[in-house]
Amino acid sequence: MTIFGLLGLLISLAGFRFARAMESRSRLVLFVMLLLAHVGAAVAYYLYAQEFGGDVAMYYNDPYGVYGQISGLSTAFVINFVQFLKSYFGGSFLDYFMLFQAMGFWGILFVMRTFDDIHQELGQPLFKYVYLLLFLPGLHFWTSAIGKDAPLFLGVAMCTWAVFRPRSRYLIFVAGIVITLVIRPHIALIALSALSLTVLFEPRTRLLVRLALLVMALAAVGMVAGLVQNSFYGLNLSNADSVSDFFATKSTVSEESGGDISIIGASFPVKLFSLLFRPFFLDAIGLLGYVASLENVMLLGIFVLLMRRSGTALAVARRTLFARFCLFFFVMLTILLAMVNYNVGLGLRQKMMMMPTLLVFFATVRAVRAARRQAVYDPGAAAYAGAPVATPGYRAAI
Repeated sequence: MTIFGLLGLLISLAGFRFARAMESRSRLVLFVMLLLAHVGAAVAYYLYAQEFGGDVAMYYNDPYGVYGQISGLSTAFVINFVQFLKSYFGGSFLDYFMLFQAMGFWGILFVMRTFDDIHQELGQPLFKYVYLLLFLPGLHFWTSAIGKDAPLFLGVAMCTWAVFRPRSRYLIFVAGIVITLVIRPHIALIALSALSLTVLFEPRTRLLVRLALLVMALAAVGMVAGLVQNSFYGLNLSNADSVSDFFATKSTVSEESGGDISIIGASFPVKLFSLLFRPFFLDAIGLLGYVASLENVMLLGIFVLLMRRSGTALAVARRTLFARFCLFFFVMLTILLAMVNYNVGLGLRQKMMMMPTLLVFFATVRAVRAARRQAVYDPGAAAYAGAPVATPGYRAAI
């Protein structure tokens, strides 16, 4: 590792203040453990790629000569970005793992800060078991390597955090949209569609504004459909998205976990279940497959709890802007990925794009239920006075 790789570590350490690591010992421990987990995942992915290769080597080595020949978004953008840095600053394979893991780590910090806002708004203790969700293996592994996953996760996490207090964080939202736009344009369009629908269903939104937002949302959905149709099948070296998805399906890391199981031609429910919860022990292969299966058990538990508390979940989404955004984004992206996903391994990586909104929505529902219980036993609790209101209706959901 050279000084360039150390820069990536310094960028990660720069999140110390943003994470409020000095507020308490538990916060400091949480920050250090998250950092160690993420850097450890980056090193593990690097060692695996050294042995078995994979699509991460394409970004670093540029075997097809994309740099200087093909411009554009998605894979071409990432290759050109890495090759530009290499041409001016050099740097080893590990150095660029450290750089990209910093993006993924900051994405995790944005999710953590959203958890903070949720609990602070309702007067709940900051260090709750929900923070353990930040240690889901996939969050660290897939966002720690060279490629599109880390910046995509960061962009979505930034948008999610910004929507909690949109008036003061709108620049963060714009930055998140820009990041997702240059990596995966259809994800940016889904985020904008989710925001349009979120405001559309706000009771105080005027009729003309509702109509304009509806048109914007439908137009964005149409553009997403066109982008997906043109990007997800075949291999064409002149098309950056085509190259991207070809290598995504050939990822040896995904295949080692049982991810080469094809689901082409399966029914939509089977594709949906495969995207969210496979591999699931019986079809897992090797250590990576069993780790992914354990993570899917936890995800299945999240869905079961949300289904059991569906009344609270719907009430929170109906009355709270940021929770409604999370729900719309998650549902729209999940449907899209389930429609176009053609093997289990690709789903392992792609579902990380929707994890910030899923985890935040789940944390919100659990926090509201905790606040309801507190209100029953302590109606005069100061938890419901003095905290800044993030979005209309948040405390009303209690």
